[in-house]
Amino acid sequence: MKTIDKNNHTEQNQEEKELDTIQEFLTFEVDKEIFGIDILYIHEILKPVPITRIPNVEGFILGVINLRGEIIPIMDLKELFGLGFCDILPSTRIIVVVTGEKRAGLLVDSVKQVVKIRKDKVSQADEDLSVNYSELIESVSQFEESLILNLNLSKVMDYAGEEA
Repeated sequence: MKTIDKNNHTEQNQEEKELDTIQEFLTFEVDKEIFGIDILYIHEILKPVPITRIPNVEGFILGVINLRGEIIPIMDLKELFGLGFCDILPSTRIIVVVTGEKRAGLLVDSVKQVVKIRKDKVSQADEDLSVNYSELIESVSQFEESLILNLNLSKVMDYAGEEA
């Protein structure tokens, strides 16, 4: 005869409820600011690779790379935000993101960590956010003592689609 462990079942329900209230973000740095992208949109993280330049595109489009047979545009987030160009250093990374059928690489100063944030600690960004890149910020999260600016990936991808 099979017995049911009520305590184990209760713990499982509690874990499921906690997962519903938590959102995970990959955090990274651009010009000493901490940004985040919902982990569900991250395809992979690459060390810098040779980028093929494309003539007559916006400055924030560095060019394209061939990632296992797929051509992917690479954007310099620092330049997109109007903060100058990202220097290629040992900590520099390309975050390959995916939304729907679109893929793009985002050049960032460094990748930090994946953080779990309770959804009640994520606030929608104000329209009058006083930074140059306000339309590119979807929400702001509080993690420990810092604030994370979460990218509106569909807006960022619109920039990649228009130019590449």
